[in-house]
Amino acid sequence: MGSFYVLDRIYAAYVERYAGGGWVNDTRGRCSGCNVWMPETEPDEIQIALNHLGRDGFAELLWNSHGLPIFREDLVEVWQRAGLTGFRRKPVRIVGWRHKTRKPFPTDIPTYYRLVLASSVRLSEPPPESSGRPCCGFVRYAFPKGTERLEHGIVIDEQTWDGADFMGLYGYEFVFCTRRVAQVTLEAGYNRHIAFVRQGDWGRWESFRVDAWEHKAYRKYMETFLIRDPARL
Repeated sequence: MGSFYVLDRIYAAYVERYAGGGWVNDTRGRCSGCNVWMPETEPDEIQIALNHLGRDGFAELLWNSHGLPIFREDLVEVWQRAGLTGFRRKPVRIVGWRHKTRKPFPTDIPTYYRLVLASSVRLSEPPPESSGRPCCGFVRYAFPKGTERLEHGIVIDEQTWDGADFMGLYGYEFVFCTRRVAQVTLEAGYNRHIAFVRQGDWGRWESFRVDAWEHKAYRKYMETFLIRDPARL
């Protein structure tokens, strides 16, 4: 049985603290059957116009308006040197500021790549919303709505796993991975803007509510789900 994780790009750090922007050349088409964006129709180069640099600047993760998994070259090379499988990289070009500003455009921009997940899995938990034939490979799952939680987290159907280290879920922006990916990444020191969540823990947390939580207390609570230390894997 495999040990699977979600590579978290949402809860690990506030997006305002590091560089990010809008995807400005999105030319994807939608499936005529289910109206889901088809990742295979993406352009060959992803173009990002910056919204902000943040306090941390160009971090290992580049936030973007579409939630694409975009990572700095040095981290991608760590994964490649470790022989991790299930992905390829697509070039990303930062083309300027998204809105008019008098700020000078930075000249020391690192190289980024969009992580394209070449391997895909399906889930047994949460279950599919219907038992009908999937359209274009897309399956709609019964993810909780509003303040609902996933009692058992996410469970990958291992019969659909081909043994790759990185995996996607067609039609969703999840980056699933093996324990090896988490170990290699964290041992290399990449844990400030990304973290890992065990599949069985993902989505089990309470949603933030102003009437129930202070921001610092909620942040501390969320850290119990995030793995930043390889010793916790």
